[in-house]
Amino acid sequence: MSKERRRLERHGWLRLESQVFIKRSLFKKEWVPVVPFDFSRYGLGIQTDEVYELKDEVVLSLKLTKKNAVVDIPLISGCVRYKEKHHSRFNYGVEFYFLSENEKKLLNDPLLQIEETLQNFESKLEFKNSSVTSEV
Repeated sequence: MSKERRRLERHGWLRLESQVFIKRSLFKKEWVPVVPFDFSRYGLGIQTDEVYELKDEVVLSLKLTKKNAVVDIPLISGCVRYKEKHHSRFNYGVEFYFLSENEKKLLNDPLLQIEETLQNFESKLEFKNSSVTSEV
């Protein structure tokens, strides 16, 4: 007999991490974690304390971890297309761009894989949430 007492199975574990590359001075550079949201293969929403202006260039890293699978994009460039003050932080919309056609081909599959994984995860959550609602 199972000791499992949950009404529904536990959702698969999924984590999307992102960092932005910051040049603090001529010799001081660092990767700063940001909170990613609203991802598509064309761009990413991030929340951070860092201050950017519209059309600023940013360099990001992305890492999606799901159970035993990892999709890692150590370096991708983007342009700030959206900015909104959110409490003490800022929300930014960053549109990805590619420095060459070769870079675009190289990053297209991992970006598509991240997008599809997130969409599948969300649709499973929505389905399970609607099942719980209909049971009540």
